[in-house]
Amino acid sequence: GIFNSFLHDLEVELYGIEAGGEDLRPGHNAAPLVAGSEGVLHGMLTYLLQDTNGQVLNTKSISAGLDYPAVGPEHAYLKTSGRVKYSSASDKEAVDAFQRLSQQEGIMPALEPAHALSYAFKLAKEQRPSDSIIVNLSGRGDKDVEIVARHLPQ
Repeated sequence: GIFNSFLHDLEVELYGIEAGGEDLRPGHNAAPLVAGSEGVLHGMLTYLLQDTNGQVLNTKSISAGLDYPAVGPEHAYLKTSGRVKYSSASDKEAVDAFQRLSQQEGIMPALEPAHALSYAFKLAKEQRPSDSIIVNLSGRGDKDVEIVARHLPQ
C-alpha cells in the first residue's frame, strides 16, 4: 500500500485508521489493532478480535471492506514495531467525512478511506499550515451512496 513509499523516511508519521463501528466494545467494531489482541487466525499470528478463550468475535462496520476480525502480517508488524500509529474512526465519523469531502471537493470517497479522512480532518487541526497530510483514497464512493443514505438522519 501507500505506506511502503514512506516506511524508511522516519520524518514521515504514518497512521492507520480502522473501522471503529459503533464503539470499541467487543462485537461492535472491526478494529483489531486498536481493540484486539495477539492471536492466531488462519495459521497466522496477528492482531485479532477474540474473546478470552481465543474464539473470533463478530465484527461490525458500515464498510464491508473493513468488516474483518484480523489484519494481515504487514500491519501486525508495523504496529508491533511502532512505525505506524493506529487508531479508529466510528461509522458516524466515516459518514461525516464521506459527506464533507463530497460536498467540499466533489469527490465521493469509498467508505473504507472515509475512516482515514475522518482522522485526517482531526489531525489537520493540530498541524502547522506548512505540514502536508496524504490520504490514500482507494475505491469509489458511488457504491456506498445507499449505505450512507441509510445512516443519515431522516
